Amino acid sequence: MGYLPLRQIWQREREMKILNLFAGLGGNRKYWDEVAREKGINIEVTAVEFDPEVAKAYAKRYPNDNVIVGDAWDYAAKNYLDFDFIWASPPCQSHSRLNFCNNSRNETTRVLPDFRLYELISYLKTFCKKAFVVENVVPYYDPLIKPTAEIGRHYFWSSFALDEINTPAFRVIKHVKNADFKDFSLDEFKIKNKRQAIRNEVDYEIGKKIFERYLESR
Repeated sequence: MGYLPLRQIWQREREMKILNLFAGLGGNRKYWDEVAREKGINIEVTAVEFDPEVAKAYAKRYPNDNVIVGDAWDYAAKNYLDFDFIWASPPCQSHSRLNFCNNSRNETTRVLPDFRLYELISYLKTFCKKAFVVENVVPYYDPLIKPTAEIGRHYFWSSFALDEINTPAFRVIKHVKNADFKDFSLDEFKIKNKRQAIRNEVDYEIGKKIFERYLESR
């Protein structure tokens, strides 16, 4: 029986494959490269985004990432074993308190909450032996699966502890403006609702602190 040389083992521990599902504009991974460099780790990020124009913007923002335009639900089910760390931020609109207000007031635009969120959480909890985080808003109903942590207005389900992660710097979503997005101009992209795309971003500091916590937990 052969054994890997210690150098090869060390190199493997210094390399990490990350899956960023429902990637949007990539707010959650804004500081991942910085954190990884500080830890002496090389990260390879694969991002999956359904909207082609949002995916183009993500690719310009993070040119070294492998960006896939496709169904993140399906990609997660078929490819989760290929990654060391998975982050998923499924669409939150149907779970939000705004949707509760909409369902209460407007019969023509009522929308059921998309419970594929809990299918994904259950699937990862059952089959994924690596680290994962699923993020979504605090819903208007009692969550079907108890979250690992509540940070700001968001729930997080994860395979590692997220206690005592907080910061007063977290942005207030309702105050978000197009002008807040300063990485590069979104003018060249035909994103239907740029403000919504920006609002959908996970707070940069949350993404950073959770990624740091994951690395500490290894």
